Amino acid sequence: MPDRSDAEPGDKDSEGKKEAQTLTGITVTGSNLPTTPDAVAVPVTILGSEQIERIGVSANVLEILRKMIPSFAGRGNAGNSNANNNNQNTAGGSQVQLRNLDTLVLINGRRVATSGINGIGGKSFVDVNQIPVGAIDRIEVLTDGSSAIYGSDAIGGVVNIILKSDYEGVEIGTRFGFAEGGYQERSANFVAGTPIHGGNITVMGSTSHTDPLFQNQRPFSTPLTGRSSQVPGAVGANGLNPGALLNPSLDSPRDRNPTGSSATAGSIGDLINNGTYSASTPAGIAGTYDLSKYQTLLLKQDQNALAATFNSALLPDNRLTAFGDVELAKTKSYTQFLPVVTAVNVPAGAPYDPLKTAFPKVQFGYLPFTHNFNNESRDTRVTLGLRGEITDDWNWEAAYVYSSSLLTQKQSGLIYKPNLARAIAGGYDANGNPVTGGTYSGVVPGYNESNPLVFVPSLDPFARASGVIAGSLNNLYGTETIDASSRLRAVDAKIVGSLFDLPAGRAGLAIGASYRTESLKGRPDANGYNTGPTAQRWIGGTYADPFSSSRDISALYAETRVPITGADWNAPGLHDFDLIGAVRAEHYSDVGGSVVPKIGFHWQPFDAQVTVRGTYAKSFTAPTLYAMFGPTDTRIVGAGVIQSVFGLPAMPINGEDGNNPHLNPSKAKTAAIGVTLVPEVIKGLRLTIDYSDIRQKGFPGGIGFTNILQSINQYGSASPFFANLGVGNFPGASGATQPFTNPGDLLTYLKGGGSSLNLYAIDQFRNLGGIKEQSINISGSYEHPTETAGTFSVATTGAIFLHYKFQALPGQPFYEYAGYVTNGGTGVQGTIPKYHFYTSFDWRYDKWDLMLGNNFISSVTDIGPGGIVFANSTTLKRIHVGAYATWDLRAAYSVETPSERWRFIKEWDVAVGINNIGNRMPPLAPQAYTDNNADVSTYSPLGRLFYVSASIKF
Repeated sequence: MPDRSDAEPGDKDSEGKKEAQTLTGITVTGSNLPTTPDAVAVPVTILGSEQIERIGVSANVLEILRKMIPSFAGRGNAGNSNANNNNQNTAGGSQVQLRNLDTLVLINGRRVATSGINGIGGKSFVDVNQIPVGAIDRIEVLTDGSSAIYGSDAIGGVVNIILKSDYEGVEIGTRFGFAEGGYQERSANFVAGTPIHGGNITVMGSTSHTDPLFQNQRPFSTPLTGRSSQVPGAVGANGLNPGALLNPSLDSPRDRNPTGSSATAGSIGDLINNGTYSASTPAGIAGTYDLSKYQTLLLKQDQNALAATFNSALLPDNRLTAFGDVELAKTKSYTQFLPVVTAVNVPAGAPYDPLKTAFPKVQFGYLPFTHNFNNESRDTRVTLGLRGEITDDWNWEAAYVYSSSLLTQKQSGLIYKPNLARAIAGGYDANGNPVTGGTYSGVVPGYNESNPLVFVPSLDPFARASGVIAGSLNNLYGTETIDASSRLRAVDAKIVGSLFDLPAGRAGLAIGASYRTESLKGRPDANGYNTGPTAQRWIGGTYADPFSSSRDISALYAETRVPITGADWNAPGLHDFDLIGAVRAEHYSDVGGSVVPKIGFHWQPFDAQVTVRGTYAKSFTAPTLYAMFGPTDTRIVGAGVIQSVFGLPAMPINGEDGNNPHLNPSKAKTAAIGVTLVPEVIKGLRLTIDYSDIRQKGFPGGIGFTNILQSINQYGSASPFFANLGVGNFPGASGATQPFTNPGDLLTYLKGGGSSLNLYAIDQFRNLGGIKEQSINISGSYEHPTETAGTFSVATTGAIFLHYKFQALPGQPFYEYAGYVTNGGTGVQGTIPKYHFYTSFDWRYDKWDLMLGNNFISSVTDIGPGGIVFANSTTLKRIHVGAYATWDLRAAYSVETPSERWRFIKEWDVAVGINNIGNRMPPLAPQAYTDNNADVSTYSPLGRLFYVSASIKF
């Protein structure tokens, strides 16, 4: 059953005096003051390594937290489910967010560098996947705003991952899981430790692999048609783009028509009349294109990690101790997108042009060459510190941290734009001699315009894959390589001790300071620059200019705990009452300073059976370096935006993500109150309920291309985003116009055959509106030991979202999102159920442990990608998404010191389990999730998963 640090047994010493701050206490997440976990004034959930092992999920911290702590809700919790979209670009990394709000991630209580993907415009987050699960001693989750303790990012709460330390011996473990469709996941880990010089060194390592899962391997995401009309073999016709599709019996128009200089057809109408093409519509053509053959639901991932912790006494009696930790991780991920398809204009006389004239709006692509992303992340972290005692009442600690995340992303299956027109044009013989109607083309090798031409068979852009001419793709498809890095260097120091004695106990004080430097870099492929002589040469790739920026952050902080009443000095209703206060002043070199307070109380009215605690805090999140100073990122925006906004076949648009050096930090106010009951009349029962109210405003983010298009179509020139959309070029650039002045003009344009690739939208970072979140976290556990039948226990943890109200821009209304599912716009993304519970039933008897687990998510309503503000103004409907419940079963057998013969083995265990016994698939939300038909981050697409695990200790 889950351990809970918010349990409240008594906290008195043998003399009846309260030891609020003692050197024998531990530092619990949420406080700088050493105390016992049951005496904190904030809600902290602790997941121990044994609990993590027993839930039976893959070796990924995100999946562990999402399953065991339901308040990790919303699309901000993105990981290997980020397989076929870029609106939550994590490059295979795993982000965690409590209540879909900014959440700070720590390792051993200190900061970690954010993922390098932010250096090329991806998400700014700490990749929890870099931490080997086998190295984790426990995870402490604080569901309370804590910028006064930790600084920026702690609006939703804090996740503190504590690595194993002080281990003696060797343990080796392994796990293997498999599901329908050949899916497999496997991992192995070890931990070894030994005493050294009055301390200990512990070394841990792990390796893990998860297979990719493709859309056509699951029934809810296949077939996936009607999403995109960009299909090889499609061409413009009858004022529609596309408006005709190649006869399925033909590989190319050349099979039925003379081409090039011999062409006889005068128009696309002639080709339709002779049966070469069939007239159609974008919707009709999209209905023939099954995307599920090409796209992944879950990424393929491989991780290798090594970690170590150490401590060593440099002076006796705790007067001086050295400590530290080291983590090294390399994570590779692979995901597959649709093949790149682009519209081309084929000039008159090109070898395979079936018209006597130029042929515009021809959809070219080669379906066997999918758009693939191969990411490799190399993460390093080193902590070196000293701690010691000054007196019996005071101690100190200081440390240095270096952390880095280096990312290399290779996007393959891209088209080298300068060679495309050359490859189509022809006009040469095999020796490179100009020949009228020649069926060879001159292209540059090596994707470098300074290289001399080489000659290859000309490209037939009208052909399907089966009709592609051998050699015509040479030097046309290539790979874009992008490098990015994020680094953090930090020093911190604090002094902790007891100020003086009060009648109820001793008052404690912690004061400290920190200084850190954050840096971020992005180095795109030379052919992927956004500006300059080599700019935008990869069709389908990412366009951005080189970027490098850094900032310095300094902070001073203080925290105190004052016992007002205690066992020896109290009053009726005030058996035990402490006040806690904290304040932090933090200064950023680029956005200025911020001072945030926090106050709280810890109250036992009568005795330890009832504990009440509460806090009020201010928190903040600083804008990212990329949002403030990053380069303009011009790219093709995913085709699903138009599909999800208007219900039309998916068509891409041109997008530009812009920086804003005038961004301000986002600010929040948090109020929380909680009650814990440990009734003596029911031994083994513990109940906890925590209420939180969070008000955040001005968070930095993009408007969202979905919001831009929906708003302009709804309001025309009255839209606040009217100036963010242009036709012909980006707004403000030469040739740009904006004709969509009336409501509905944009939809009329698209339905009338207007090219989506002629739309140019700018989504600049800005301080957006706000969030009003009110939720209740509930946990309960009961353990009943028996003399003959073992121990029975039940535990449950739940999140109830009373409200999750979102305001897109200052001055606009707040709209409710609790109980809804949406996927797009400005931060409100994913599924936010009103009720989400994880419950386990456990029976332990002798060497056996049998556990049954239940995951329940209440029903939600699919309102499409842009949210409630647009749900009633478009063709979108409100679709009921049913409640979701799955059951897990695990049986384990463990033996300690099995025999004299095998006495060098201390313990071994083996476990088998089934997750999702009923093979429940995610409920459909096809409007919000046009990419998969369902939210595969909140609801696992694996279905029934069998696994076996084993470990042995020496």
